[in-house]
Amino acid sequence: MTITATEWNARYPIGTLVRYYPIIGEDKCIKSKTRSEAWELGHGAPVVLIDGSAGGKLLKAIEVVES
Repeated sequence: MTITATEWNARYPIGTLVRYYPIIGEDKCIKSKTRSEAWELGHGAPVVLIDGSAGGKLLKAIEVVES
């Protein structure tokens, strides 16, 4: 299921704990937290910034860490 930037921002505040998968489908992930609201790139892909990494990360490569 694809989530839009607007839906993401309504559910998850800045500082949400996440796992980022640099290669979608592989097990290796980076545990971090978001440092921005999500936004959509010019072609429509939703992205968010995470701590410790430059550039927007695709929301489809992000998994929220449930507490």
